Amino acid sequence: MKRIRINGPAGESLILSGGTVDDVVTLLPKKGLFIITDRNVKKLYGKQFPHGEVIAIEPGEKSKRLKVVEEVCSRMLEAGADRSSFILGFGGGVVCDIAGMVASVYMRGVRHAFVSTTLLSQVDASIGGKTGVNLGEYKNTIGTFRQPEFVLCDHEMLKTLPEAEVRSGMGELFKYAVIRDRNLFFDISASAGQIIAGNMAVTGDLILRAVRIKAGVAKDDPFEKGKRRILNFGHTFGHVIETHYGLPHGVAVANGMVIAAELSVWKGEMAHSELSLLQTTLGKAGLLTGHKLPANVVSMISRDKKSESDRVNFVLLRSIGRTVIRRISTFELQTFVNYYNEKESHSQ
Repeated sequence: MKRIRINGPAGESLILSGGTVDDVVTLLPKKGLFIITDRNVKKLYGKQFPHGEVIAIEPGEKSKRLKVVEEVCSRMLEAGADRSSFILGFGGGVVCDIAGMVASVYMRGVRHAFVSTTLLSQVDASIGGKTGVNLGEYKNTIGTFRQPEFVLCDHEMLKTLPEAEVRSGMGELFKYAVIRDRNLFFDISASAGQIIAGNMAVTGDLILRAVRIKAGVAKDDPFEKGKRRILNFGHTFGHVIETHYGLPHGVAVANGMVIAAELSVWKGEMAHSELSLLQTTLGKAGLLTGHKLPANVVSMISRDKKSESDRVNFVLLRSIGRTVIRRISTFELQTFVNYYNEKESHSQ
């Protein structure tokens, strides 16, 4: 088991990569524990839960709503939770978001931690202290910054995931390589088959390398005022695609990365050969769907939390492993969208 610490203004968080639930029992309080999970995870791992009050939500993106946060808070209040209580989010990305959000607002904040059970949450959603729920069709519009005390990433739990979930997690795994580590990009590409096959020795090493990237960025910019924005690479387009077409999050992000790379080439930031490398690699990994951007994409992006005064902070590429942040006007963005959709129409 490897230990990684995030220390900063948003608090301290200990990431335990490769451990088991037994490794964190001593980090939990002897009383006042509330476990937030979903019904699928409870069926799989309920017998491994530490002793505490279990609150299970419905699995999936539909639970990322303020209504669910309110319902969980009400159930905690009815069960006698107070400011000394401790929340353990036990599940994937949606569970981590809900548990972190509840921990941020219940009685103005209680202690919390995560046991992360999916590839997507182990490399991304559970790390770094961001929480968020959706507002209508807009992703993660309401949220907070609050570091979990610890995050346990038990790699053996990934063996229970369906292949579609693993591929979705690979989308976020690739993202960390694309923004920061060219060698990791090639290593993930070479190991894609082993990741899908459940080789935890290989997968665990790749997860650890990605987590180190996120931990370093989150430590330096805990409230996403500057450098941390690079973690949003692929998400500006990806969130629109995810909402419009109902794609898994990581698959939508992979498609969003390719579109952002197209924008990078269009803006003169990156050579076309780098775009081709990214597109070919993600295609071979089974992550690309070839969807056009919906007609209302600019309108949706203009309401995105990365938008400021009719301009959008876009993470672009200089090359695989190197990023740059540019502010792009909605007019220029619409021009690119028209170009991209016309190009896609001719390629289909």
